[in-house]
Amino acid sequence: MDLSIKDVANLLMLEKKEIEKLVKKKLIPSQTIQDKVRFNKQAIIEWALLNNKPLNLSDSAQFSEFRFDGLSAILDEESFYPNCGFTEGNYIEEMVRMLRLKEDIDRNVITELLISREKLMSTAIGNGISLPHPRIPIILGREKPLVCFFFPEKPLNIESVDGEAVHTLILLVSQTIKQHLYMLAHLSYLLSKEEFRLALKGRKAAGEVLRLVSELEMQRNKVS
Repeated sequence: MDLSIKDVANLLMLEKKEIEKLVKKKLIPSQTIQDKVRFNKQAIIEWALLNNKPLNLSDSAQFSEFRFDGLSAILDEESFYPNCGFTEGNYIEEMVRMLRLKEDIDRNVITELLISREKLMSTAIGNGISLPHPRIPIILGREKPLVCFFFPEKPLNIESVDGEAVHTLILLVSQTIKQHLYMLAHLSYLLSKEEFRLALKGRKAAGEVLRLVSELEMQRNKVS
């Protein structure tokens, strides 16, 4: 039992009195040890998954949802990870290990949530693309949501809708469900364009992909 009421309140972004109310009604897993209410971190993560609650892995109790008009507002050259030595058995752990995050972020939680999502259903959507993401929002102490492109040295033979090996993994970590759906909509538009898919498959440089994203989003904005 490694978490206090204050810890859980921060993790779930709730007031302490709300956690105390959940404990009193036995709606959240907890134990009383020497007159103090304590929580198991693993049990709280599982509870959050079951109840579709976001997890705050940052050291801040508050955050402001980042609003954006397109992925070009989120991406930069550090969003791209070329020549990744992934295997089918380690790619999730390796993606999380490579992420540029604050030192206090618990990467094990991110890894666990991503693996849990893949066990539920593969996120490989076909055309050599996979969109790994957790089932619930995660707060990482960043201003922006996380969108990262990983390019394995060799395509990964993981389960996909068309049976094609995965050459590009696009990791998504959103701050809210609404934001996640918004990011998926923008990605779906980009991935519907053959030139974008070919740029990813052809391992174009980050700068070239960024320019293409900007151009395609400008085209869409003109039409809409």
